[in-house]
Amino acid sequence: MKPCRYDVSSHEQSYTVALVDSSVNSDDRAPLPDYSEDGVDLSLIRWSLSLTPLERLQFLQKQIHDILAIRELNART
Repeated sequence: MKPCRYDVSSHEQSYTVALVDSSVNSDDRAPLPDYSEDGVDLSLIRWSLSLTPLERLQFLQKQIHDILAIRELNART
């Protein structure tokens, strides 16, 4: 899996969080599955759990800000 980058920023700080290949655990045992049996993307859960609670909140707040900006732009048309 190719690493993905998510930009997380707030008024005080800005940084990039990398989603690295988590398909193989640190002990080189059997690869971790990317999806659960019911279709849940486990790589996103692992990525989220790799963040601190503050980083998770900042990421989600940025997503909300972006969604509201898109809604505002769509309302103008």
